[in-house]
Amino acid sequence: MAKVETSGKSAAVESLVQTCIKLVCQHMSVLEERISDLPASLLKDILPHLNIVYLDRIESAVQSKGISTSFVWEFIFKDLVKTWRCRPMVSQPYCDWKQKSLERLFHVALYTHNRGDKKYLSNLSEQTVLSMTVSYVQTLSVVSRKVCRLASVELKPILSELERGAGCLKLLDRWSPWTGVEKDLLYILHRLLDHGSVKDVEMGRCYGLDLQNWITTRCRRPEGVGPLHLSQESVELPVAGTSSSIQVTQPCGSDASSTGLQRSGTAMEEVACKRRRITWLWDMPTEFPCDTFLPKCGPICPKGQINSLDMQVTPFEIINVVSPSLPFWRCLHTLHLHNERLFKDSDLQVLVNSLQMLCSKPGCILQDLSMAVNDHTPVDAVLEACPSLRSLSLDVFPPAPGSCNKLIPMRALKPLEPKVFLLEKLSVKSSHGKVQVDMEGLLTTLRQTPNLRSLHVSGIHPASPILSTLAESNKTLKSLTLDDINLASCHCEILHLLENSLLQDICLKDCQLLDKCTTNEDFLVPFVKTLKGLCSLQSLALPENRLAKSVKDLAELFSGNSPSSILKLDLSSNYILPADLLEFSTLLSLHKRSHHPSSRLILDLRLNPLDRDQDVKERALRSLIPFCHILTDSWDSRSTMADHISMM
Repeated sequence: MAKVETSGKSAAVESLVQTCIKLVCQHMSVLEERISDLPASLLKDILPHLNIVYLDRIESAVQSKGISTSFVWEFIFKDLVKTWRCRPMVSQPYCDWKQKSLERLFHVALYTHNRGDKKYLSNLSEQTVLSMTVSYVQTLSVVSRKVCRLASVELKPILSELERGAGCLKLLDRWSPWTGVEKDLLYILHRLLDHGSVKDVEMGRCYGLDLQNWITTRCRRPEGVGPLHLSQESVELPVAGTSSSIQVTQPCGSDASSTGLQRSGTAMEEVACKRRRITWLWDMPTEFPCDTFLPKCGPICPKGQINSLDMQVTPFEIINVVSPSLPFWRCLHTLHLHNERLFKDSDLQVLVNSLQMLCSKPGCILQDLSMAVNDHTPVDAVLEACPSLRSLSLDVFPPAPGSCNKLIPMRALKPLEPKVFLLEKLSVKSSHGKVQVDMEGLLTTLRQTPNLRSLHVSGIHPASPILSTLAESNKTLKSLTLDDINLASCHCEILHLLENSLLQDICLKDCQLLDKCTTNEDFLVPFVKTLKGLCSLQSLALPENRLAKSVKDLAELFSGNSPSSILKLDLSSNYILPADLLEFSTLLSLHKRSHHPSSRLILDLRLNPLDRDQDVKERALRSLIPFCHILTDSWDSRSTMADHISMM
C-alpha cells in the first residue's frame, strides 16, 4: 500500500488490486458461485479477507485451482491462541489447522462477547459462528457458567450437534452442579455423557465429591453393580507382592469401606487390616435423577460409559472417593490421576490394592495408567498390581514426612520367578527436583518388559545403570526421552546403547551432554558418527544442551555416502547465534544438495537468540529453506533473560 503526504497528513492510496479484493469480499453472496473464475493469484490474495463462513463455502472451488486454505486457518488459530509458540502442535507442520481454529472459535463465541475487529468474523452473528463451528468441536471445554447457555431453547440444536460430535469433555472450572442455580449445567453434562458420544473426561481441580461421584459411576459397566449400591458383600483384595489378601466389605446405602494396611516383621507375615467406614459428604443420590429432565430427554435415559478418565485429585479424594469405587471401573481403558500433595504410603498402598483388585476382575480393560508415587516406591510393585498394562506413567514425589515404603515387590519374595510384563510404554518423571528413585525396581521393570517400545525418564539419577540395562534388555525400544538428566559422565554408555538399538526417536533434553568435553572430538564427533550408523533413526531432539558453536558438527549427520535418514532435528534452546546457524546452514546445504533428499528435514530452531543479527539470520534461513521445513519464532532474546537462564 503506497502512501502520500497531503497537507501534512498521511493518506493511504489503495491500489486497483486491493480495491477489487475489497469489492469481491463485500459482494461474496453474489460472487460465491463464480469464485472459481478468478485467477489463482488473485484468489489467494482474497482468502485472508473473507469471514469463516465464506472461507468454508468456497474451499472446494479454491482447492480445484490448486490452492490450499490451510495458511488462512493457521493464521486464525495463531491469532486466537497467543501462546501458540509454546505449544507442541507448532512442531507438527501438517496438523489440521481448520479443525483447530474452528474448535477454538466455537469456545470464543460461547464464552466471550468481545470478539474484537476480526476480518474472519465480520458480519457474523454469534448464532452463525456457533452453528458453523460446532461440527468441528472434538473436545468441549467447560470454563465458566456461560456454558449453561447451551441448555436454552435457542441453542438446543447446538447442544444436539455436540452430543453427536464431541468425544471429550474437559471440566476446567470449580463449582458444584447440584445446586438449583446449576441445574442447566447438570442437564448439559447428562446429555453429553449419557445421551451423547463423550467417552473421555478430564476433570480439573476439586469439583466437589458430588460431581466426582456422579461422573465416576459412568466408569462402571451397566450390568455391573456399583460400590455404593451393594448389599453387604465381601470381596478378597490381594496385596501387591504377597500371597496374602485383605477382606473389604462394601456396605449398602451411602457408605463405603476402605482399608488401611499395616505391615510388621517380614514380608510374609500375615497382613493386619482394619476396616474404616467413610461417610459420603453429599446429600444427592449417587444415580442421576433422570426424572428431573423428563420428558426433555425422551422416555428413556441411558447411562454413559467413560473409557478415559483424567482427574486432578487430593490424597483425601484418592482414599475416600477413588479407591473405594475403583475396583468396579471396568469401562476404563485409560486412567490418569494427578495430585500436587504428598502421599502417605498407607494411602498409596490402598490405591495400589484397589488397582490390583480391578485388574484381577474378568472384563477389565485398563491398559493406560498414570499416577503419583513416592520416590522409594518400587516401580515393579506397581506393575505387578496391574500386569495387563500397556502404558504406565509415574510422577515421582518425595515422600510425606514419616513415610516408609510398604509396597514389597515380588522379587523380594520370590527372586527365582522372574515375570514378563506386556508393558510397551513407560514414563518415570520427577518434576520436584532430581530424586533418587528405587533404582532396582526401575531396572527390574526394564528387564521384565521385553516389548517396551517407549521410555521417558525425567529428573532421575543416576543414568548410567538405566542406559546399560536398555542396551542389554530392551532391544526393541523405538523411542527414548531423557529429560533433565546429567549425561556428562555417560558418554560410553550412550554410544554403546546407540550401537545396540533400533531407536527411531531420540530426545536428550537438558542433559549437559558437552559439560565435561574440552573439544568436540571428546563426544560430539563420535556421537554424530554413531547416529549416522543408526539406520532406524528418524527424529533427533537435543534441546537445552548448550550446543552453541558446536551445532556445525551436527551438519555431518547428512554428509558422506551414507547420510543419516533423520526426518526431524530439534535444536531449540541451544544458544545458537546467527553466525553459528549460518555456518551450520552452509554445511547442511552443501551435503543436502549432493544427495537430493526426497523429503525436507523438519528443523526446529525456536528459542535461540537469532535476533542478535537479523541480516545473518536471514541469510542462514534462505540457504536452509530449499531443504528444510523451519520451525522458528520471533523471540526477543534481548528483552528477556530466558535464554541465559535456560543455559545455566
